[in-house]
Amino acid sequence: MNLREQLRNILPEILPHAPEEAIKGTELIRLVRLRLGDDYSDATLRYHFSILSYDSSSPIAKVDQGQGYYQRTKKQPLGYDSHRLLFDGGEVDEDLAQSRFQRVAAIYEKLCLQRAQYAYPLNGGPHAATESRGHWDIPDLVTAEWDIESAGEECTARFDASMQHLRRHLGGPETNLVGVQLKIGITLDNCAAEFFQALSATRWTLMGELVIAEPLNDEALVEALRSLGHQFGVGITSLGIQMDLLDELPSARELRGMSMDQFEKVQEKMRPQRITIASPRQRLDWQTLSALRKKHESVAGMMRWLSECLERGQPS
Repeated sequence: MNLREQLRNILPEILPHAPEEAIKGTELIRLVRLRLGDDYSDATLRYHFSILSYDSSSPIAKVDQGQGYYQRTKKQPLGYDSHRLLFDGGEVDEDLAQSRFQRVAAIYEKLCLQRAQYAYPLNGGPHAATESRGHWDIPDLVTAEWDIESAGEECTARFDASMQHLRRHLGGPETNLVGVQLKIGITLDNCAAEFFQALSATRWTLMGELVIAEPLNDEALVEALRSLGHQFGVGITSLGIQMDLLDELPSARELRGMSMDQFEKVQEKMRPQRITIASPRQRLDWQTLSALRKKHESVAGMMRWLSECLERGQPS
């Protein structure tokens, strides 16, 4: 049996399960030598640790943004079975899947408001039921960003009329429309499929974003996502929130109703990580948008919302 196969057999008995408890290469070499003896040099063992950590079928993963190795767990990401879903190594029913998705959507909407961006849900909004697996032709939500003048005494955000007028006459969009696809978790095995769903769903917007709730601790996974994001111009972000903490949060409705001071307590549970920045497209795909409006009532609702905001001169 070669060294690689020997490591596949013994590493599950040595490596910790949690990325937070990852052990450094020097300690892992010591533990491996207790099982294999001194037949292999430190350099050879380190080389095999590194190679195996980029193999999604191997038991070893390397932490991202740090040093150390932990045991890669095989888990089915949320959204593969609409009735019984595997997540964190256990079964999760559809109600819990939707509850998690709705909480993540509410969290992201609050984060958008902090950046003066306004979100409209296409998945699980007023015109559509929540689909935890998402769609391939529309994103989970869109965010609109307008030029806002100072709030003034009324503390009401209003559009900067002069900038809106200038944008209109220069032929530019009056709002930056960004498509956002939300994922609870993602793995090295399915990251390409999840990424290309996000790319497909957001292709008609000015920019596309893939937002992942869970922390991304696997260096190989982060590198795979970074490569895809750079190649296709999609922004990728992890909110860095553990599932047990997400499940303890108030409902999505309560999260949306929080003041910004109250929401800070939620943010303390998050460790955001930016993987790639989205590349802006030259224009909206109006032909696709027109077709989607006829297919999805949620898209038609979004267009009415945008029109109403423009008519009133303020976001809602």
